[in-house]
Amino acid sequence: MRAVNAASKSLSALLEQRSKTKSDRAAAESVTKQAISARKDLNVLRELSPGDADIERAASSMVGKLINLEMYSVASGTLQDMYAPLVSLYHPAPPPPTNSPLALLALPLHDETVSDLHLTLLSTYLLHTLNVVSHTTTDLAALVTALHDSASPTLLRWAPAFARLPEKQQDHLYTQAYTIISRLASTASPAATAYSLRIFALLCLAQTRPSVIAPNTFWQQAVKFTAMFANTDSISPNEEARYVCDLFARVLARAEKRPDASDFMAGAAFARFCEYWSRFAKQAGDLHALERIGRLTQSTRGSAQPEEDLAAIETSTLCTTLARALAVFDHWSEHGTEFVSKVHETSAVVKGCTGSLAQSGSDHDRVKRGLERLRRAVVKITESADDTFPAEVKTCAKEVLEKIIDVLSEAITERNAGSSSTFTPALEGLFTLARASFFVNKPDTYTIAHAYLSRAASLISPERTLSLSPTMTANYTRCVASAYHFIAGQLYQSGRYDHAVRFLEESSRLGQQALESYQIAKKTAHSMEVDGETKGKEEAWAQLEEQLWRRWELLGVCQAKTGDRKLAYDAFLKSIKTFPYTLHSFAKAARTTPPSLLFESAPALKQLGGLVDRVTYIAACELLRPPSSVSALSWFPSGNGELNQDGKCIVGALLERQISSLEESRWKQGVRDVMQVLLDDALLVYDGEERPVRHARVLLKKLELGYQSGSQVSADVERAGEDAKTLLSRQDFALDASFARFCPEFLASIHLWLAVHAHRTRDAACSPAVISHAEEACKVIRSMVPIPVPRLSMSRKVSIAEPAPVRRPTRTTRTTKAAPKAKAPTTRARAPPVTPKKRRALDPVLLNAAVNTPPRAAQAAAVTGKMDFDDFAKFIRLIRMVSHLIGLVGHVLVRVQLLNAARKLSERHIGVASEVYVSLSIDTAHEHIKLGRAEKAVSILAHVCPAVRNGSLPQDVAILFLLRYSEALAAAGEVLKASVTYCDAVAAASDFVAEEKGLPTAQRIRVRAALLERAAEAALSYASIQDARDDPTSSIEGLLQALRLWNRAIDTISRLQPTTPKPPADDNPFAVTPKQGEDAHPETKVLSPRASRADAFLDSSSWRLAEGLLSTLLSLSQAYAARGSAREAEFFVQQTKDLAQAVHAPVMISRALAQQGELQIQLGQLQEGHQALMDAAELVMHLKGPDAAEVRRLQGRYSQLQADSKGAKQLFEEATSLLDELGSMFATLDGGNTARKSLIVSPRSLNAQMSDSVLAPMMLARVLRHQISLLHEVGEEYANLLERFAKLPHNADAKAEEIALRAKLTLDEVYSRFRADMFLSSLAESAMTIPMGMSGEMVSSASQDMLETLATAEKLFWEHMSYIARRGHVSSVREAAVCLTLIRTFRTSLGRGDKHTPVLAAQLLDTSTVTTLRREMLEVIRHKFLNMDSMDDLQWPLMTPNGSPLPPPSKPKRGNRFSSSSLLDSDDDEPIDDVDLKAYWESVAKRYEDQCFDSQRMSVSQADSLPPNWTVVNVSVTEDRHTMFVTRQKAGKKPLIFCLPLKGRREGQEDEYLTYEDAIRELQETIRLSHESTRQAVDVKKDDKAARTAWWKTRADLDTRLRELLADIEFCWLGAFKTIFTPSHDVPSEDLAALRSRLDNVFQGSLVFQDKKPKTRIGLDDGLLECFSTLSPSCRDEELEDLVYFILDLYQFHGVPVAISEVDMDQVVVELRTALEEHSARIKGRAFQADDDHIFLVLDKNVQGIPWESLPILRGKSVSRIPSMDFLLDRLEFSHWRKWEDGSPQDGLVDRAAVDPRRTYFVLNPSGDLKGTEGRFADWLKGMKSAGWDGVIGRPPSEQQLLDALTNRDLVIYFGHGGAEQYARSHKIRNLPRCAATMLWGCSSGNLKYMGDFDRTGTPYHYMLAGCPTLVVNLWDVTDREIDKVSQAVFDDLHLTADPVKQWRADRDHTGKTSIVKAVARARDSCKLKYLTGAAPVVYGIPFYL
Repeated sequence: MRAVNAASKSLSALLEQRSKTKSDRAAAESVTKQAISARKDLNVLRELSPGDADIERAASSMVGKLINLEMYSVASGTLQDMYAPLVSLYHPAPPPPTNSPLALLALPLHDETVSDLHLTLLSTYLLHTLNVVSHTTTDLAALVTALHDSASPTLLRWAPAFARLPEKQQDHLYTQAYTIISRLASTASPAATAYSLRIFALLCLAQTRPSVIAPNTFWQQAVKFTAMFANTDSISPNEEARYVCDLFARVLARAEKRPDASDFMAGAAFARFCEYWSRFAKQAGDLHALERIGRLTQSTRGSAQPEEDLAAIETSTLCTTLARALAVFDHWSEHGTEFVSKVHETSAVVKGCTGSLAQSGSDHDRVKRGLERLRRAVVKITESADDTFPAEVKTCAKEVLEKIIDVLSEAITERNAGSSSTFTPALEGLFTLARASFFVNKPDTYTIAHAYLSRAASLISPERTLSLSPTMTANYTRCVASAYHFIAGQLYQSGRYDHAVRFLEESSRLGQQALESYQIAKKTAHSMEVDGETKGKEEAWAQLEEQLWRRWELLGVCQAKTGDRKLAYDAFLKSIKTFPYTLHSFAKAARTTPPSLLFESAPALKQLGGLVDRVTYIAACELLRPPSSVSALSWFPSGNGELNQDGKCIVGALLERQISSLEESRWKQGVRDVMQVLLDDALLVYDGEERPVRHARVLLKKLELGYQSGSQVSADVERAGEDAKTLLSRQDFALDASFARFCPEFLASIHLWLAVHAHRTRDAACSPAVISHAEEACKVIRSMVPIPVPRLSMSRKVSIAEPAPVRRPTRTTRTTKAAPKAKAPTTRARAPPVTPKKRRALDPVLLNAAVNTPPRAAQAAAVTGKMDFDDFAKFIRLIRMVSHLIGLVGHVLVRVQLLNAARKLSERHIGVASEVYVSLSIDTAHEHIKLGRAEKAVSILAHVCPAVRNGSLPQDVAILFLLRYSEALAAAGEVLKASVTYCDAVAAASDFVAEEKGLPTAQRIRVRAALLERAAEAALSYASIQDARDDPTSSIEGLLQALRLWNRAIDTISRLQPTTPKPPADDNPFAVTPKQGEDAHPETKVLSPRASRADAFLDSSSWRLAEGLLSTLLSLSQAYAARGSAREAEFFVQQTKDLAQAVHAPVMISRALAQQGELQIQLGQLQEGHQALMDAAELVMHLKGPDAAEVRRLQGRYSQLQADSKGAKQLFEEATSLLDELGSMFATLDGGNTARKSLIVSPRSLNAQMSDSVLAPMMLARVLRHQISLLHEVGEEYANLLERFAKLPHNADAKAEEIALRAKLTLDEVYSRFRADMFLSSLAESAMTIPMGMSGEMVSSASQDMLETLATAEKLFWEHMSYIARRGHVSSVREAAVCLTLIRTFRTSLGRGDKHTPVLAAQLLDTSTVTTLRREMLEVIRHKFLNMDSMDDLQWPLMTPNGSPLPPPSKPKRGNRFSSSSLLDSDDDEPIDDVDLKAYWESVAKRYEDQCFDSQRMSVSQADSLPPNWTVVNVSVTEDRHTMFVTRQKAGKKPLIFCLPLKGRREGQEDEYLTYEDAIRELQETIRLSHESTRQAVDVKKDDKAARTAWWKTRADLDTRLRELLADIEFCWLGAFKTIFTPSHDVPSEDLAALRSRLDNVFQGSLVFQDKKPKTRIGLDDGLLECFSTLSPSCRDEELEDLVYFILDLYQFHGVPVAISEVDMDQVVVELRTALEEHSARIKGRAFQADDDHIFLVLDKNVQGIPWESLPILRGKSVSRIPSMDFLLDRLEFSHWRKWEDGSPQDGLVDRAAVDPRRTYFVLNPSGDLKGTEGRFADWLKGMKSAGWDGVIGRPPSEQQLLDALTNRDLVIYFGHGGAEQYARSHKIRNLPRCAATMLWGCSSGNLKYMGDFDRTGTPYHYMLAGCPTLVVNLWDVTDREIDKVSQAVFDDLHLTADPVKQWRADRDHTGKTSIVKAVARARDSCKLKYLTGAAPVVYGIPFYL
């Protein structure tokens, strides 16, 4: 303790020394050391004497001295040491830990009483801590939080306990705390922290006694602190308001606890505090605070106000006092504190001047002059800037001015002293006060200013201005109105519209009153002479007259912005009424100017037009006023009910403006009724006799409205049309002579509207009227074109100007002015030109042409003469709309004629470089593309290319041009140039932004629709290029994207049509829409509901969208049909038909029906297809065009299939005639355009000229091909057709048709020569094999010639295959592949088979099997890993300049600052397995894309990569059902191919003859009967034994019937060749040689040759001999005869005549059987047979329904199906991708799928009606959950559940109906990135639907596309009990029980494991019906082993 005392004394000494002299640094360091030592000593003392208060008192004393010495760090440590001991003095609980100095600010409270000694210690400690922390902390925010924390026991929380301390001690404590915190706050930042500290200081100050702090000072400090904080703008206003309110509430709460609360919370400062608080409370929305403030302010209302000054004094005293008052203001700075008191004296003096103002005399005049001087002085001070005079001076000046005005007003109102000497200063003073008291940012000043102006207005009331002249009164009124308008203008500019309203109301009212008074006074000459002040003010009155209507408009704008539409309407209407029409010569202009230009001729008229638009819109669309009151005719009522001539011109022009303004709003409810009244009023104003042209113009608008609303009947339409035509054909136009120049335009428009009205009737009888009116319009339009004059050639170089560079804006924004007017502006912003590069986006590649860009002068010269139009843009829009409509009707020629006429008109009116001309050229070229005249389209677009290149056109037009140009180039076969042009369009589009902000709703809708339409056009252009590139997958993607965009565009534009209210529906809101069945299209309905509304298509853009949507739908149907996807093709053609019917487009309906009919014929639905073609023909029977020709072609094709050659020939000839006739018409039309010189310098090629002369060349090629195939080389007609066919344009499609025809004709020639040759006549009906080895030389010269012809045919078919392999129709691909195989088979049989032939033939047959599935695979892969960030249809498809598709760019992720392109850098990226899986599918897609269908690439065997124990057998039947190909492929061996005739192979066995048709018919009948009996099973009662016996007998009979059918198929179709299904064995070569020798002996000894020594002897290929060697010696004799006849045919084919009739067949059969027995005995035990042989069946569409696995030769063997060899290789690669359980790869050859049985999912009885199945398997499946299985029982899974199981599990087992199609949509399954092995035990789950010429489709193929490695399905319906036995046998064989599954490990030792395929094969015999049920399950894919 002594050490502590010593240290304390040292500190005291140092303090005393510092107070006297400068402290010694060494002494300070010494004291510091002592303090630190004392701190340690104190701790020792605490240990020795715990709980001793004296120790803490000593420590506290030392801390105080340390603080005084500013030794804060040492003091902080000491305080920290004190914390725990101090707490322990009064609190029993251990103190909380102190982790920071801020924690020392809070001492824990204790409920029990603390002693005074301890309280003193605690208060001192808290004060010291606050002082130390304020000097040491750097985290002021944390300090603020700690001080204001209500839960923390800081100083203020201890206040109730400290109340026991002496008052002085308390005051000292809190004032010291206030001082400490205030000092800290003065340096704190940010502002919020400083403010919080200051408020805390105030809270401390509020704890003191009443005498310590004055109330006003306290509240002023609070307001001051808050104002300082509010002026910093450190946080948002709302946060600031809430913050202030919270702190104010705390301050007030502390003040209310004071003993003098009532006095403390009173006075002006407290009222100011409350007022200031209310502002923040209102801003924060704190209603409770506002109520509290209101209560507080009520208590302050009783405060006394200051009394008035003394009464008035004598006149002499007034003058002296006024002079002194003026001196006070002139020298205000010299008066100091006396200034205010002197001003108050002045105010009292002014009050006494009233009497003098009302009297005259020199004394009173001195008073008046003194008062005026004082007024001017205070006005100067009041109006001065803020920093010129102090606020106190200005306030006093304002008070004095108010007193002066009071005196003047009293003199005017009460003493009749009204004169200019009193009115002028009074009004001027009030204006000054209004301006001076008005502050825009202080709303409370608005009322003050308005009160001053209202007072001014009351001074000039009529009863008070009797002494003034009318002119002076009017002038004073004008001044008051201007004062109102001045403040209103400031409020309007600052956005205070609601406050501006009352000022504008008075400004407008008084202004109108002043102007009327002035105009009346102006008529009185005496008044004008007396009032000299009016001189020089004429300009002010003229300005008021011009601006008064603008004031009313401004008032209307403010009313509108405040939401009062009614008052806004009234103000706008007054503005229109007060418009100075005479001043602007409005009536005169209306007599000569069309409405479209009238309101654009001057700024004021343009503003008036906007007013009319606004008033009309508010009245019609918002206020929903009666139509009659909307009309402008009701705005100007005349006294006698008749308007004068000028009035009619004005009202008529306003009415037409109203009609135009509502055009964009006609989609709103009730607007069309208003427009109808407006039109009627306009017809009334525009009398037909006086104003015939304007009357006709209104009739034209009436026709337009009638079409849009659909309200007019045909009679009214015809009457209006006839009336208009009559008026326009007059000779005398009366008052409309100046409008006569518009008559042709109006007449053509009348015809066009009558055409669309005729179409709208939907009456077929009106179709001729549509064309008639369109043709009449064409004539009128052509007559409008002036006679051409010589113009500069655009291809000639002009020296006066350099060619304009290609200009491309870096970023163009197309803006549309935000106005309600319907007319869109034609000006668009363009960036300055930049230096051109070698090629830019607007510099497209021309097709074989050089283009010279003309200079601007040359372009201007091309416009031969300006023509006058009423509204040229609208006229062109009407023409384009009708052209689209005519295109949908089907009159192609009329459409092109109309477009050509419009092009000529626009060329002469505004030139070829105009937007209109280019747009029309784009439309015309597009029409030629659809007609197959691609070169003509390229020529038309090349003509306008310079206009696009020079950058004078809007960017959107240039983009559309590039898109259409690329499409035309693609159609012309210029794929590279088309791709480059498309890329240019993409680049241009990336620089273009359509600005929508600020536009009216209707224009925003149109801008959005245009954006969607442009994207759709881009997708179509992309699709056409990809189609030309032979990439149908990408083409279909583009078409689908375009389809979605068209639908969105139509949805968007349909919002402009009125919606009819829907009747209330009684539907159950909880009802669930059932899912579609499998037969429904897998996607949702693609046609937008709005697209099916006929009223959605009412203008040019709507019809254009409709045409685009219809064309896209039809193109999709055709593309899917060509790909082979018949279901999708049917779906889209049905959508086309539905939409075409909705919009009444007969030709599109016909096209859809024709396409539907063709599809149905190809699907084998001949009758349905024929009916569809008949319906299509009925719709186009009156047309002469491509559609009618196409229908006849298809009808001819149907007749050809029905063997009606004569009818087919006639129909083909009619089709050719129609195309020729239309082609000649177009040739004539083109001839009429030869006057126009092309911009292309180089002449067109001969091929291009021929292409232009041929219409629809592809269709003509097909027709000619059909005709030629019918004639069969008969007569001259055949040769002429061949010659014409050869002259067709050589595009890719036509070339393919030509090559196909030549190939077929060549092959037909081969068959003809076969039939004529004695030795080869039976070749086509004999069994043939590949390979077929022969020894010796050929002896038949006929065979040599035949081989040459076959080589020619093969070459042609290969060339044909190169055209159609990727995008040709699947039937054409299949036919070409089979024909090539047949040719190779023939060549091999004739001894010219090479070593590549077996592989090539096998590959061709494999190619012909599932062409559609291969193509669909490419599409499916693209959808397996969709990038959702790039799923934006508005993002255009991208491609490289060579046309290769590019993936869409991904949108950047928002908020990710550290994104990386690496797949592994982010946790959000794909897992590693997904990355590998994606790479796997990409490799598959790459392999499919790289497939090349040529003989060289297809001669490489795919089977060599298969495991040695796998054999692939392909079974195909030709389309004529006469021949069957069976191919066997195995690794390391040449493929073996059998070409077997299906009839006529055996002689004399008619009873056993089984054709393909017979077999399929029998199979279908057996399955049908089985299905019937299956359905009847539910009707068989368990206790009815007879019924059960009968039912089982029926089933057993069907089982036997099926077994016998399969045996017959094997025997009749295969015979001895069934050995191809037997896996080959490695027979020793010596044994094989012995068999060959034995066979040679048999045939040489048994056959009788006509030649004694044949040059050729039989020599079978080793593979063939090995195959036959497996034939069982116990086979039937007929099968051995098959082998004998096969060898005999070999001799015949090679020209070796054999006397077959002399052959002893029985003897040969006996010897042959003996040879086989010997061979079998020889190789027994020697031939090597691979373990676990497995056969894969590749079945074509004709044999897929046959259960081949149950043929006797295959029964019980391991056999599974695959779609093709490619799919098998895919599964192998997938198995390589799958790793073992330990993560190691599966090296080497993989012969199985990897399936982990623990990862199994099951679905049992999801429909709930298979109780038996559920009972048999439920317990087992529940038990398997312990092994890791999961699934659902007795309820349906969700689609996502099933999809997740297929994706994430290894095995999925389904026990239910069908193939689970009702639980997971097919397209969802196809798009899975990974699919588990699956067992679908439902009925017909494996049935592939027969699709005619198309490949079959069904559930198995969906799973194959998903990548399913193994799939178990049923081919037909089965009973649940029977199939449950089969499935149970499979599960038992695979050991799928709990214990084995749990113990399963993925080891590489496969011994003891069973294949799923083998298990299914064994299970076939486990059921009662071993064929009817046992043959139903089949397996797809590769086996897995368990």
